[in-house]
Amino acid sequence: MSEGITTRWVDGPTCSDTEWTEAIYKIESIMSTRGWMSLNRYTSRIRVAEDEEGNLKGFFVFQFLPSCGPMWVAPSERGSGLADELADDMQSFLEESKARGWIIICDNPVAAKMCQAREMKKVESPVYVRS
Repeated sequence: MSEGITTRWVDGPTCSDTEWTEAIYKIESIMSTRGWMSLNRYTSRIRVAEDEEGNLKGFFVFQFLPSCGPMWVAPSERGSGLADELADDMQSFLEESKARGWIIICDNPVAAKMCQAREMKKVESPVYVRS
C-alpha cells in the first residue's frame, strides 16, 4: 500500500451518524458522476482508503441488493398474464420494502422483455460470480 494511506471500515448499520455522513459525502459525489446507485446505510459496508489529511483515495463497497428469481410458470399458464402478475407483485413488494434496486438474471428472452417493460437497465459490464 502507498505510504501515508490508511484503510478503515465504515459499517452503515453500526457506525455513528457523523462517521456515515462524512464518509458518504465523499463517496456519493464520485458515485453520482459515474451513474452508480446511491448507497443505503442499512445495507452497506464500505472499505475506505484515506491519506493522512483524511482525503479519500479509494473505496470498495459491499451492499445488499435483492436478487429476484427464479420465476416459473406452468406451460398451461404461459401467455395468460400470470407471469406479468407475479412480476408486478414482486416489484410492488420491492418498492414497498424500499429496496434501492434489485437484480434479475434473465436466461430467456421472455424474462428479458419483462424486465425491459419494467424499465430495468441491462448491465453491460462483465458480471462475475463465486460459488
